[in-house]
Amino acid sequence: MTRNPALGVLLLLSLLTSAAIAGPVPAPTPAPVSPASAAPMPAPVELAAKAWILIDAHTGTVLAEHNADERLPPASLTKLVTDYLIAGEMAAGKFTKDTLVPISVNAWRMGGSKMYVREGTQVPVGDLLQGIIVQSGNDATVAMAEYIAGTEDAFAQLMNQRAQQLGMTNSHFVNATGWPAEGHLTTARDLATLFRATIHDYPENYRLYSEKYFEYNGIKQPNRNLLLWRDSTVDGGKTGHTEDAGYCLVVSAVRENMRLVGVVMGTGSVEARAGNPEAARLRLPLL
Repeated sequence: MTRNPALGVLLLLSLLTSAAIAGPVPAPTPAPVSPASAAPMPAPVELAAKAWILIDAHTGTVLAEHNADERLPPASLTKLVTDYLIAGEMAAGKFTKDTLVPISVNAWRMGGSKMYVREGTQVPVGDLLQGIIVQSGNDATVAMAEYIAGTEDAFAQLMNQRAQQLGMTNSHFVNATGWPAEGHLTTARDLATLFRATIHDYPENYRLYSEKYFEYNGIKQPNRNLLLWRDSTVDGGKTGHTEDAGYCLVVSAVRENMRLVGVVMGTGSVEARAGNPEAARLRLPLL
């Protein structure tokens, strides 16, 4: 069984693409099925993950799943909700990518992944978006949450409202970043629903998920989605990791003219980077 979320999604994509082209795997039936008329069946998928799902992004059809409705901590996959809200506010004309956002002490002090914005400065929304999506910056995320809603707590209320509107019925968010917090939970199915909506509703924002690098304040950081380097069909996604959440990944790829969205949550480790010369050359971080 693979324990790497990136490799896990690759396995899902590879094994299920042929079946996806023919449609979802049919439910078991007692009636005999002629081998000539049977739809292609994917090989069994074994992932050392708490939950995973693969869907057709165009129709929403579930192609494969495991514990897809189990409520789990999402770590930085939470930022997909934050980005969706930001994109909606921009589409409504409330601000543009050139709008300057003040950086508070709260934003500047955030730990974990950072964009390295400075307290007391003003940063364009466009830069903060790249900091959130490409660098997974907690500081950039809090800055945008405070700009939109006044406080991160108030922004979390907006996140929950939008999640319900999107049909993410098993999700509840306490903050904008995915920082560990009691009751901050979602599911693989809800995340697939959200990423499908991002791709469909805000394609311009979705293109940011394909950027391999972003440099700000003299610091160049790579996208933590390693599949952007490993699979040319993958054009976007988001990683997340905390001790409670494990290693998580949401990704989208176009295979055989079909767009797929895959989610893997709660894996226990990632492969060693030291033995991968290409990864070492790129200095890719852990997921």
